[in-house]
Amino acid sequence: MSAVGGYCSWAEPLTDVERAIETVINQFHCYAVKGQKEYLTPNEMQELVVQKLPHLGKCVGPLDEKIECMGDPDEAKLEFGEYWDMMGDAAKGCRRK
Repeated sequence: MSAVGGYCSWAEPLTDVERAIETVINQFHCYAVKGQKEYLTPNEMQELVVQKLPHLGKCVGPLDEKIECMGDPDEAKLEFGEYWDMMGDAAKGCRRK
Protein backbone atom coordinates (compact mmCIF):
# COMPACT_ATOMS: atom_id res chain seq x y z
CA MET A 1 0.00 0.00 0.00
CA SER A 2 1.19 3.54 -0.60
CA ALA A 3 0.50 7.25 -0.53
CA VAL A 4 -1.13 9.52 -3.08
CA GLY A 5 0.69 12.06 -5.23
CA GLY A 6 2.51 9.67 -7.48
CA TYR A 7 4.89 8.67 -4.69
CA CYS A 8 3.33 5.22 -4.38
CA SER A 9 0.54 3.31 -6.03
CA TRP A 10 -2.36 1.10 -5.13
CA ALA A 11 -3.62 -1.83 -7.07
CA GLU A 12 -7.16 -0.46 -6.67
CA PRO A 13 -8.42 2.81 -8.17
CA LEU A 14 -8.21 5.91 -6.00
CA THR A 15 -11.35 7.28 -4.41
CA ASP A 16 -12.67 10.72 -5.37
CA VAL A 17 -11.11 12.22 -2.23
CA GLU A 18 -7.75 10.55 -2.90
CA ARG A 19 -7.78 11.87 -6.48
CA ALA A 20 -8.58 15.37 -5.18
CA ILE A 21 -5.66 15.22 -2.74
CA GLU A 22 -3.41 13.94 -5.50
CA THR A 23 -4.45 16.88 -7.69
CA VAL A 24 -3.68 19.43 -4.94
CA ILE A 25 -0.24 17.85 -4.47
CA ASN A 26 0.46 17.67 -8.20
CA GLN A 27 -0.48 21.32 -8.76
CA PHE A 28 1.99 22.44 -6.11
CA HIS A 29 4.75 20.42 -7.75
CA CYS A 30 3.77 21.60 -11.21
CA TYR A 31 4.17 25.26 -10.25
CA ALA A 32 7.21 24.70 -7.99
CA VAL A 33 8.99 22.64 -10.64
CA LYS A 34 9.02 25.60 -13.03
CA GLY A 35 11.97 26.80 -10.97
CA GLN A 36 13.14 23.27 -10.11
CA LYS A 37 12.54 23.75 -6.39
CA GLU A 38 10.35 22.54 -3.51
CA TYR A 39 8.58 25.80 -2.75
CA LEU A 40 6.46 28.47 -4.42
CA THR A 41 7.16 32.19 -4.47
CA PRO A 42 4.23 34.53 -3.80
CA ASN A 43 4.09 35.26 -7.54
CA GLU A 44 3.91 31.56 -8.38
CA MET A 45 1.21 31.01 -5.75
CA GLN A 46 -0.78 33.91 -7.15
CA GLU A 47 -0.42 32.45 -10.65
CA LEU A 48 -1.65 29.07 -9.38
CA VAL A 49 -4.66 30.72 -7.71
CA VAL A 50 -5.56 32.72 -10.81
CA GLN A 51 -5.16 29.80 -13.23
CA LYS A 52 -6.29 26.81 -11.17
CA LEU A 53 -8.56 28.27 -8.46
CA PRO A 54 -10.45 31.10 -10.16
CA HIS A 55 -13.68 30.47 -8.23
CA LEU A 56 -12.08 29.77 -4.88
CA GLY A 57 -9.80 32.78 -5.27
CA LYS A 58 -12.79 35.06 -5.83
CA CYS A 59 -14.73 33.99 -2.78
CA VAL A 60 -11.84 34.11 -0.32
CA GLY A 61 -10.20 37.44 0.44
CA PRO A 62 -7.83 36.08 3.08
CA LEU A 63 -6.02 33.95 0.47
CA ASP A 64 -4.91 37.09 -1.36
CA GLU A 65 -4.02 38.70 1.96
CA LYS A 66 -1.92 35.70 2.97
CA ILE A 67 -0.07 35.78 -0.35
CA GLU A 68 0.61 39.50 0.07
CA CYS A 69 1.90 38.91 3.62
CA MET A 70 4.46 36.40 2.41
CA GLY A 71 6.93 39.17 1.61
CA ASP A 72 9.01 39.84 -1.49
CA PRO A 73 7.01 38.34 -4.41
CA ASP A 74 10.16 36.93 -6.05
CA GLU A 75 12.09 35.86 -2.96
CA ALA A 76 9.66 34.57 -0.30
CA LYS A 77 9.23 30.81 -0.09
CA LEU A 78 5.97 28.94 0.45
CA GLU A 79 6.78 25.33 1.26
CA PHE A 80 4.28 22.52 0.75
CA GLY A 81 2.94 22.46 4.32
CA GLU A 82 2.15 26.16 4.17
CA TYR A 83 0.54 25.74 0.75
CA TRP A 84 -1.58 22.86 2.11
CA ASP A 85 -2.67 25.03 5.05
CA MET A 86 -3.57 27.90 2.70
CA MET A 87 -5.65 25.57 0.53
CA GLY A 88 -7.49 24.32 3.63
CA ASP A 89 -8.10 27.84 4.91
CA ALA A 90 -9.34 28.94 1.51
CA ALA A 91 -11.72 26.00 1.25
CA LYS A 92 -13.05 26.63 4.78
CA GLY A 93 -13.55 30.32 4.03
CA CYS A 94 -15.41 29.58 0.83
CA ARG A 95 -17.57 26.97 2.56
CA ARG A 96 -18.71 29.51 5.15
CA LYS A 97 -20.01 31.91 2.49
